[in-house]
Amino acid sequence: MEKTLLQSLSPRFVGWHDSGAVLHTDSRQSYGRRVVEHYEIEYIVFSRSGCIVTNGIPVQTIPQLVFLRSPGMEVEGIGVYRSLFVEFDLNDGADRLQALDRLTPVLFNGEELDLDEAFFLGLALPAQPELWQLLDWKAKLLRLLAVLLRQGGASPETAGQEGSAAVRRALRHIRRHYAEPITLEQLAGAAGYSSCYFCKLFKKVTQLTPLQYLVRYRLEQAKRRMLDSDEPLEAVMLEAGFHNYGYFWRAFREVYGLSPQAFRRQARQSPGQLTEPGRGIAESGSGCAGPWDLV
Repeated sequence: MEKTLLQSLSPRFVGWHDSGAVLHTDSRQSYGRRVVEHYEIEYIVFSRSGCIVTNGIPVQTIPQLVFLRSPGMEVEGIGVYRSLFVEFDLNDGADRLQALDRLTPVLFNGEELDLDEAFFLGLALPAQPELWQLLDWKAKLLRLLAVLLRQGGASPETAGQEGSAAVRRALRHIRRHYAEPITLEQLAGAAGYSSCYFCKLFKKVTQLTPLQYLVRYRLEQAKRRMLDSDEPLEAVMLEAGFHNYGYFWRAFREVYGLSPQAFRRQARQSPGQLTEPGRGIAESGSGCAGPWDLV
């Protein structure tokens, strides 16, 4: 069936979007929650503090990340970032390709795939394209699909719906128990997998290790309490699940670029003008305001 569909594969352009046209200025702003109607491939150009929530799983918008979305997915973009994405159908009948649907919503770093901003800018089409422009667009999109399928198939396992559901179960456990000690074994048990397999699955779906995600989640809770209350920082830290002030201070500064004291002070002096550098996951895995309530 898959090979039969490939024989009739003739991508149809639906739309091209640049989120920079309505660039946000606040990390809590949302681009709106919606249900995906066509296939979409999105490329992150830059990010100051952003997340894309796909089917309830928030993933930080790291520059050069490539996101794939299939029809029926629920998605919401939150925060300050710029992205380019193309909407398309596989053919005039809008058929589905299971090989694409099995891939995780977050794929790979565009640099590793030899894909950059110029490539995604080239996926835009004028309102009345010439024949050669349509053919060139189809060729580019087919190349992009081939790259994504090749790279996605290179992994020994794909997450799929079952894997994503397992990760969501782990995220719910974090949400309910983040103020308590949480072990890897507990999260793996909530997901229904062995610890080793769960770690690989969690990283594949979220681009973070379970520990990185837990720390970011706790930091988000601490940040919210700091902004919404006058509680001492030591109390905020404990309520968010941290028990070592030195570790909390270093982790907070690494993610938000300011110490907890400086962050709270700046927030009160200049609301909406907070400095949130949005560093890469591999280096510091910065957090994202807003979407954690969705897990």
